[in-house]
Amino acid sequence: MPKQISSSLTVLSVSDVARSRAYYRDVLGFDVTDWWAQRDGLSGLALKLHQSPDPARIYPNPPEPGSELGIDVSAYVDTWAALDSLYEEFKSKGAVFAMEPTIFADGGPWKEFVVEDPDGYHLAFGGVDGSRAHCSIDPHIQSVFLWVRDLNRAVERYSQLLGLEVRKQDRYGHLHVFRLDNGSELMLDSNGMEDVLIAKKGPVLFKLSTYDIDQAAKEAQEIGFDIVYGIQRLPQVSFFNIRDEDGNTIMICQEHTGV
Repeated sequence: MPKQISSSLTVLSVSDVARSRAYYRDVLGFDVTDWWAQRDGLSGLALKLHQSPDPARIYPNPPEPGSELGIDVSAYVDTWAALDSLYEEFKSKGAVFAMEPTIFADGGPWKEFVVEDPDGYHLAFGGVDGSRAHCSIDPHIQSVFLWVRDLNRAVERYSQLLGLEVRKQDRYGHLHVFRLDNGSELMLDSNGMEDVLIAKKGPVLFKLSTYDIDQAAKEAQEIGFDIVYGIQRLPQVSFFNIRDEDGNTIMICQEHTGV
């Protein structure tokens, strides 16, 4: 069965939502909106910060038996090198630590530190120094680049395709970044592309998922994408490819549940 739950968010009731948003954004490096605060995408560390109707009634988790600290949110970090880098980043921005980095022999060994937010909530960051510690390359695709000739037009079209807001803070000169829900990024880059010829044919560059293949095809055409060929319907998946005006080809795919 294909994955049905793509992400979850921990809800924290806070005494001063503006103060909390500023702390998570400016100190902990979260992407903060009116809907969530997330670090490394909604499938990374994602929270909802809700204003408590009574600022005096904030209840962080108490310690479990045998522990000195209660933990409200736990985040896993793949390697100790990444964990140390995260700690140094938080420290340089003035984060409050309820526990400095500590190595626990049982559990891997496990290394962890704990950050305290303005309401006393404790966020634990930890992990084991896994078998890939010798490798400096993180085995995750962080970003996908698409070369486009008209950046403003491409940004508008892809924002409609993905259902994402166009934000000023995501524009970097000739580059625009869409931050996707799984933590990866789609980067549209127009640098030096004004006079580049469009390739008549190219490979599929990446795949997007849909829950309604027919509606997705209708929407893509209405936005202005060309469908390279019609919907291919197989027992386990249905898919089609779209092509933008710059020659970039993308697959749209629906997995069929219960097959």
